[in-house]
Amino acid sequence: MTTTMGVDRRWEFRLLGPLWVGHDGRPLALRSGKQQVLLAALLLSPGDVVAADELIDTLWGERPPGGARGTLQAHVMRLRRALRAGGDDSLIDTASGGYRIRVAGDQVDVARFHRLRSRVAEAAARGARDEESGLLAEALGLWRGPALAGLESDRLRAVAAGLDELRWAAVERRNEVELELGRHDSLIDELGLLVVEQPLREGFWAQLMRALHRSGRQAQALDAYRRAREVLADELGVDPNVELRELHMEVLAASTDPREPDGPTAPSGPVESAQALADPERPPVGEATPRSGGSCHLPPDVADFTGRESEVELLRAGLDAERSCAVQWTITGPGGAGKTSLAVHAAHLVRDRYPDGQLYLDLRGTGSHPVRPEDALDRLLRGLGTPGAAIPPSLDHRTDLYRERLADRRVLVILDNAADEAQVRPLLPGTPASAVLVTSRGALAGLGAARVVRLGVLSPAGAVRLLRSAVGEARVAAEPEAAAEIADYCGRLPLALRVAAARMVARPHWRLSQLAARLSDERRRFDELRVGDLDVRTSLASSYEGLETAEQRAFRLLSLQDAADFPAWVAAPLLDMAPDRAEDLVEALVDARLVEYVGRDALGQARYRLHDLLRVFGREAAAGERPEERIGALADVWRELAERANVAMSQHGPRMHDAPPAVGATARTVGERVVDGDAAAWFDAEWHSLRSVLEQCADFGLHTQAVRISAASAAFCDLRARFSEWDRANGIGAAALRRGTAADPHAEAVLTLQRGLLRVRQHRFIEAAQEFERARDGFAGAGDTAGCGHAWHGIGWMHEWQGRQDAARRCHQQALAHLAEAGDARGELDVLCSLGAIERRAGAFDAAVTVLDRACALARAGADERSRLAAVLQRGRLHQAMGELSAAHASIAESLELAQGLGDPDMTAHLRLFLAEVLLRSGRPDAAREQVDRALAFFTELGDLAGRAWSWRLLSEVASGAGDAAAGLELADRAVAAASGLGLPHEYARALRQQGRARAGAGRFAEAERSRRAAVAVFEEAGFPAEAAEVRDEAERLAADR
Repeated sequence: MTTTMGVDRRWEFRLLGPLWVGHDGRPLALRSGKQQVLLAALLLSPGDVVAADELIDTLWGERPPGGARGTLQAHVMRLRRALRAGGDDSLIDTASGGYRIRVAGDQVDVARFHRLRSRVAEAAARGARDEESGLLAEALGLWRGPALAGLESDRLRAVAAGLDELRWAAVERRNEVELELGRHDSLIDELGLLVVEQPLREGFWAQLMRALHRSGRQAQALDAYRRAREVLADELGVDPNVELRELHMEVLAASTDPREPDGPTAPSGPVESAQALADPERPPVGEATPRSGGSCHLPPDVADFTGRESEVELLRAGLDAERSCAVQWTITGPGGAGKTSLAVHAAHLVRDRYPDGQLYLDLRGTGSHPVRPEDALDRLLRGLGTPGAAIPPSLDHRTDLYRERLADRRVLVILDNAADEAQVRPLLPGTPASAVLVTSRGALAGLGAARVVRLGVLSPAGAVRLLRSAVGEARVAAEPEAAAEIADYCGRLPLALRVAAARMVARPHWRLSQLAARLSDERRRFDELRVGDLDVRTSLASSYEGLETAEQRAFRLLSLQDAADFPAWVAAPLLDMAPDRAEDLVEALVDARLVEYVGRDALGQARYRLHDLLRVFGREAAAGERPEERIGALADVWRELAERANVAMSQHGPRMHDAPPAVGATARTVGERVVDGDAAAWFDAEWHSLRSVLEQCADFGLHTQAVRISAASAAFCDLRARFSEWDRANGIGAAALRRGTAADPHAEAVLTLQRGLLRVRQHRFIEAAQEFERARDGFAGAGDTAGCGHAWHGIGWMHEWQGRQDAARRCHQQALAHLAEAGDARGELDVLCSLGAIERRAGAFDAAVTVLDRACALARAGADERSRLAAVLQRGRLHQAMGELSAAHASIAESLELAQGLGDPDMTAHLRLFLAEVLLRSGRPDAAREQVDRALAFFTELGDLAGRAWSWRLLSEVASGAGDAAAGLELADRAVAAASGLGLPHEYARALRQQGRARAGAGRFAEAERSRRAAVAVFEEAGFPAEAAEVRDEAERLAADR
């Protein structure tokens, strides 16, 4: 029974995209992955009872935990507590056999979408096409990306797949209605994007062909059919369906008036199509699952690619041929000659020859900050499926790993806009299986073996053909002389021709001779026409002058930023205006083809970019705009958003003093809309933009913004194991401090503390200790008691991990005193966890219980997820040490779930090993091995020797327990060898202890005794007397048994 009694109408829930929860217009963040899955499962049946068994299946699938109903109840309690932030912790009712969320259907976007679909079917039945079009637009406007995006649940993924199918069916029906209403011209651009996004939906290809045909663009309609046929043959091994084939013949024969609706060629009547949209059980037609294979990162091919026939054939043959060495092709030529278009077109032609993937990377060689080889390799390695945490910090090691990953693969790599040979050389594969296609304004002669394609201008006939394909056959045929003049005035450069053509398409009432006359006026051009960049400037000037005054300023100021792409809101601080108005101006520039829409990011934001030549032109036009002032205003917003996201991700730790005032509506609006919902996801989406603005802050002397953005980025870099990028950002912040007009010892201490944390992650412990000591002194001088506490804690870590337990205890006590004085409860919690671990290792269980009881009390009082994780983990470790294995398993499993919810792969891997230790002691070696294998795979990818040493030690225990003495000994020897040089005496001693057990199991008793004696010595020297005593007792028992 559905109930909506007592519904709070201020709640709003969105599932058609990433989960979004709002109360009274304000977003509410749910950071636990399980809470998000649980809420989504309830929202799919608003007002109805969802059975507990169904929720358990949604949360855990076929492997629910022991006591699943109790665990489910705990998750419901946590979800209620999280919703309490919106003012209502009674939103979820406990009902007979399950749970119910008290919301009305119109508060959930999925329910609204289904209701609109029903209204669409009703309008279709009445033949009310305009109404049907409006309802479809309203229904599709609810979507912000793939349904239930990012939720980890097999059951929800199946639901999401069904919802996504309904979305595409609605899009297809909307297109059909628009075509019936004669709006084919306005559909062409969107259909062009749809066939790229959903290339196996033959309905979209048919609609694109009909729209092009009715617009008089038969050549492009035929090209669309060719591409559809190639996609279907490549991906499915089938021919186009009957509808596409018949439409192809119709276009060839030009048998109908292209401006009239096709009638019989439509797949079905409007009523039948709308009923199919409203029927989720009706199977889609003409669609299949794409085959698996390497991922394609190529930009879309140019639909109306024209000219360069000989160059295309040369590249196709060269990239398609068998060879004995790595193939390198370089396309060189002036700006605007079509280098990128040619490279992408050629790459699409030979995709099937490179089944392991096609990578594309813009090296931004024409900008002020070309992509560094290290950063390029980071992007390429991620494109090859390498986890971020596994990418080494140095250029040489990244190059080695990149070539290793390509060694046995057939991958095509496009390196676009290269600056010079030094930038490209580390990015070249080392084996003949893969190929590289480089574009550059320079010849890059230093690459030696590269084969070069040199692009000049198009031939006169080729330039006119390009205009004809873009503007339309009829307009060029009506004014052939004007078309030839435009081609000449544009220098016959493809980019300039396309810009000119875009003006004509945007103004269908213009004659070609009008644009030709404008281009003929030398006062409207930068210089006399000549081959090179100035040819591009000619056409850009014409497009620029056609803008309104506000649009011109928007273009000029957008060109000042270095980011490769950007969300529309960045225009607001640049222009000092409201975000909605700024977004309108960006869209106007899209219409003018001066800004390009590139798609939506994971947050659902539309993203845009300026071509590098357009950026150069815009910056020249912006010479009087005081760029440092406008970039400063933009950087202020980025700074506020980064600090807002950082606070959401990391609830405690030293903060910068004297935060600048809030910078206005843009930061508040963007923060509430996209940052607060998932701060880590926001950092993921915007990290490259943040890095770019950080670099520009350094260039323009915007020292305050550089320092604060650098500091706000540390927690994200730590979470995602982006250690080399963290190092770079921290270095920029530190350099900005040195160049600032006034010293800021507190900011310097914050960056120094963060640098110490970074050195810990890099296992550079001596440097880390030095940084923590400098940070402590800096915080003391700045009067930041809490900062001193965090620095003392870091110093204590270094003592603790290197076996100096008494020194560690003293430092932690200092930290605790400082943090308590400062009222930093969350900082106290972390230090208490460290103290509890020291007492546990010393065998002082009563003292450990007392300390950890204090930590757990603070956690219950409202700690963030990471601090709660630390408290739960240390409680589990104490249970384990006291032999309470069931309680230990429950606590460590909970901490593992928290780490997965945080999206922290490094912490997750370590917790798997903690859990494996408990499973081993509980007599479950198979389950333990599963956890160790998963952790070891991560540590191997990361290159983490400490993690591998621990994993090998545990695998040795598993093998020895299974009676495989040889494997147990081999793994123990490997663990000892790895741990011996880490500077972590506790792990080294544990490895020696296991080596002694393995040697005894293999009958090598004298060697076993030596290993045990060494383990005892290290345990005692490092301050672990309890474990030393355990080893002695174990040796005595084994001696007695023999």
